[in-house]
Parts: sequence; C-alpha cells; structure tokens
Amino acid sequence: MMKKFSEWIGSVREAEEKDLSPLQKSYREYFQAKLSKFGVESPADLDDEKKKEFFNEISADWDAGKGVKPAAKEEIEKEKEDAKEKEKEEPSKDVADLEGSPEDKMEDLTKTK
Repeated sequence: MMKKFSEWIGSVREAEEKDLSPLQKSYREYFQAKLSKFGVESPADLDDEKKKEFFNEISADWDAGKGVKPAAKEEIEKEKEDAKEKEKEEPSKDVADLEGSPEDKMEDLTKTK
C-alpha cells in the first residue's frame, strides 16, 4: 500500500527531528509559530516590507546560542498556541484527495499552501 504524501513527508520530518539539538528544535518551533503569526508557510511568501518585519521580530526575540529572550517568552507561547489552533482548524490536503489530472492536482496543492 502506498503512503499518502502527507504521511511520507511526516516520516521524513520525524527523521530530521532526531538529528536536531534541543536548541535547534526550539528554534524550529519558534520559527514556525512566527510563520503562522504572519499567515504564511515560508518567509518567501511575504512581501519585502513584511519580510523585514518578520526577521526583525526574530532578531528581537531570539538570542543565538541561548534561545528565546525572557522578555519575549509569553508572546511566543501565545503564538505557538495560536499556530496549533490554526493547524487544527485547517484540514490538510493530499494529492490523492484532489480532483483532476496529476498536473491539476499539483497546481491545486501548491495554491492551497
């Protein structure tokens, strides 16, 4: 039986997680929360002004080698909670769940992300 794309990518991400230090895992979680706050999946999805704002917030909140700055912890926890709630609300799409030809499926899948 073939795995769905979402199952496959999940197993790849789990393997990557095993190789990360606790600080790297924390940064990944923090970064994902910031992406969620800005409503995108990648900084590349932001216009130049929003991208600058995004990275300025990261620079202000994150202390390299130490983690989240104490003053920013409460806001970051709220952003993480918001990201988890948003993830629960949005159903994930899989190529197999989309209608049409394989080309249409990939186009639709990339539009939804």
